[in-house]
Amino acid sequence: MREPTFTETQMVSIQKMANQKRASTGRPHSDYRVLLVYPNIQQCALMPYSIGLFTALLRQEGFQVALFDSTFYLNDINSNYTHYQTYVRTFDWAEKGVEFKKQDMLSDFIRKLEDFGPDLIAVSVVENTYPIGRAMIQALPERFKTTPVLWGGVFATFAPDLILRDNVGDYVCVGEGEHALIEFCRRDCAGKPVDDIPNLWIRRDGNIKKNPLGPAVVLDDLPFPDYDLFEPQAIHRPMQGRIWRTLGIESQRGCPYTCTYCNSPGQNDLAKREQGSMFYRKKSLSKVMEEIAFLHKKYNIELIYWLVDTFLALGNREFDELVERYADFRIPFWMNTRPETMTEYRAEKLDEMNMLRMSLGIEHGNPEYRQYMLKRRVKDEVIIKGFEYCKGRRFTAAGNCIIGMPEETRSLVFDTIELCRRIPSNVEMPGAFIFAPYHGAPLREVAVRNGYLPPDSICDIQNPRESMLDQPQFRRDEVIGLARTFGLYQTLPRSEWRWIEKAENDTPEGRVIFERLQREYRVIPTEARLDEGFNN
Repeated sequence: MREPTFTETQMVSIQKMANQKRASTGRPHSDYRVLLVYPNIQQCALMPYSIGLFTALLRQEGFQVALFDSTFYLNDINSNYTHYQTYVRTFDWAEKGVEFKKQDMLSDFIRKLEDFGPDLIAVSVVENTYPIGRAMIQALPERFKTTPVLWGGVFATFAPDLILRDNVGDYVCVGEGEHALIEFCRRDCAGKPVDDIPNLWIRRDGNIKKNPLGPAVVLDDLPFPDYDLFEPQAIHRPMQGRIWRTLGIESQRGCPYTCTYCNSPGQNDLAKREQGSMFYRKKSLSKVMEEIAFLHKKYNIELIYWLVDTFLALGNREFDELVERYADFRIPFWMNTRPETMTEYRAEKLDEMNMLRMSLGIEHGNPEYRQYMLKRRVKDEVIIKGFEYCKGRRFTAAGNCIIGMPEETRSLVFDTIELCRRIPSNVEMPGAFIFAPYHGAPLREVAVRNGYLPPDSICDIQNPRESMLDQPQFRRDEVIGLARTFGLYQTLPRSEWRWIEKAENDTPEGRVIFERLQREYRVIPTEARLDEGFNN
């Protein structure tokens, strides 16, 4: 039977009636149902810490909670990087029995809605995954059109107006979501107004109310995350050629640095403006250790993924205490940091802690561009030294670079290549990622202001090998070609560079030369290593 359709006027009337009904009926928390929605990219596997926290918080309050996770669906809506396994160490999902779903994701999503009957749909997205979440909400059957939809996540913080413009819900959480989500559920369950909840942007009758931020979350007051709603296989993640039982651990929130290609500094700016304090802060080490012990006992962790922008943003005393207390676990881990935070002593201690892998941000090889455009005030020699400290260790150190940024040129990219050629040969070859102009990053504003990027554009994961910027001095095809051959330029003798330049071209001749150089020198391209790093 075909579902009835409604005019926009009728839908507004239905929405008002639904609001009136909720306002007139208080009920126990156990009768209130929250569906957490996690739109995700195929195979980009790491159960999100935020969903684990929200689950624990909602269950503490007695609400019913369910989850829809799109990670393991094989379809066009949440399509993966097409070259995912080409550029990482070979691994086999079947090693841990991971299976992917061939059925239609939207059909399963609608079935979940019908079976669970949520009173609230809460969607957590970053910029790359927003188009997936948007497609899911746009597919809501008519009978769920009046169900409140609350958006949260980094993209919601920096582009709430775009979400509201897309007409996929009337509520967007700007900033941290722990307090806002729980307060929304409490009030909505009790039939009380929700329009003045801190952190929420709310659309009513065509108008948008922008509530100010409430107090920052006290990290030590949060419960340990609860991942029981995820299917068992979701705990698995590839890293360095094998599949691990992996969980993320948050020891710090935000970042103290001001890199312009990143949106973390924007969190600090927002918090200073509205809360009078820094967004960046740390969880107590005692709480972190308690959390690791709890999660390890419950989920049998094989690998820890530190959810920290700059893990070694620690004083020496803090670091030494971490080393001492982590000796009780010695679980292999991945972390992200900056070369200037490394010392020989720290490299030695990280080895003792049983670190598996770390990423060191190089980002750019031209000192002036790095300082004035990226706000990374570090000398080439300090970057090289950071990698030299990692020589001969049991862990892997991998460098990350970015190309195709605003005002960059081909010549500037070769400054980055030259710096990478100076990195010790027994450290993993750095990879080049094409610049993604995420909302909240100052470099995005530079790109928009200079006409390189449409103001309302969104970084969509469907085209990961494309450059979104249209710059006259650095064409898109040049950016893509240099990203593809970045590893060849780092590794091969200069006598081969004339051939590498031909291999930059995505033509039959260029592809033949590219494959020949790969085979001859056994260079694995590193333009998209997805076994590490953050999804913005």
